Amino acid sequence: MTTKKNVQNIKTFYKDQIIFKEGQQASYAYMVKKGTVTLYRTVDNKKIILDQVGKGEIFGEMGALTGSPRSTSAEASEYCEIMVLTENVIQALLDKCPKTIQHLTRLLIEKLRKKTRLSAAQASGSTFLSICRILEMAWKTHVNLPPTERKRHPNHKAGMSLSELSRQIKDILLTPQSEIKSTIDQLQRLKIIEVTKGKGAKAFDDLFISIKDAENFFQVASNLYKELNKSGSLNPELELVDIFDLAKELGADPQILYKKMANSEVPESLFFFHKKNALTWAGEQPEDYFKRVKRKKKKIEDLEDVNDIIFVDNATLKQVFAELGYYKLGVLMSLADGDAIKKIQNNLAKKIARVVMEEAENRGPVDDMEAEDIQDELIARIKSVKGVKES
Repeated sequence: MTTKKNVQNIKTFYKDQIIFKEGQQASYAYMVKKGTVTLYRTVDNKKIILDQVGKGEIFGEMGALTGSPRSTSAEASEYCEIMVLTENVIQALLDKCPKTIQHLTRLLIEKLRKKTRLSAAQASGSTFLSICRILEMAWKTHVNLPPTERKRHPNHKAGMSLSELSRQIKDILLTPQSEIKSTIDQLQRLKIIEVTKGKGAKAFDDLFISIKDAENFFQVASNLYKELNKSGSLNPELELVDIFDLAKELGADPQILYKKMANSEVPESLFFFHKKNALTWAGEQPEDYFKRVKRKKKKIEDLEDVNDIIFVDNATLKQVFAELGYYKLGVLMSLADGDAIKKIQNNLAKKIARVVMEEAENRGPVDDMEAEDIQDELIARIKSVKGVKES
């Protein structure tokens, strides 16, 4: 049950509690004060998650602004405190904006009412053209911001924020991120739009979109849509490939691909699982199966870094540790994971282990080149003691 907390009209929701349902008449928007909220649609009795919003983010605004029924459902992902934004509150916030912004915002809302209201007819239409229409309207609003408002956006010249625009498109059209990205990529490849990094941008999300020829943009996009529709490029089949076929295509060893995946060298957006099969397999595993990683035993000649010392006998490690000295052992301790740390501690005298542990805890960040050199020396000494020649 929700409870009103104070005059600010803040309500509380507990984990898995529904905030609103798809199809309900919309009269309020909401802002998250605490916790996270999941936005989803129900298709064929299946929950399709569209987005997750957290502290400070507003959701449900499109329904409240356009007066159309809720296009999504919202559910508390954890304990949440939600501020209810009534039409009067939204109007009060809008009234604080410059007159030009008020006019453009209301104009955009009116166009959205006419062009993006969800209906059966629209649901069967072209997502590609709908995304293009929103791009066009958003760009017109962006370029018409008054100078005083532009100063508040240091990357205004670079264009519209891709991450923010994607979130708005998902909220309006209920289309997955993959379709938005596909449309943006197609427009960019044909140089209909530009996607660039803003000033001082470091992360992937700090990308900005600009439209070259705003006057003819939608007409060009419509022509592109017709061509893509003829060629069947708008709805390409999902082509799946397993890790062995991918390795064959790349001329690589599957084991190398596994290692790169484990080291986060492969983007997680490329990982897909067949949900039913994956959950069936997971349900057959022991209870603690996903709580720790079982290392495959390695031969001495295959050792790579300090964490591989768990495959080395204690007598060899005691000899090697005695040759390395406190400083290098401290570096190794700071690089090692839980099992390797225990292995180091168990093969040192208690007093020495305490000194090495303090060295590891008190030292600053380890230089990458130095860390690599010390680990190489560790592996080389282990191989030397075991009589294994360097390859």
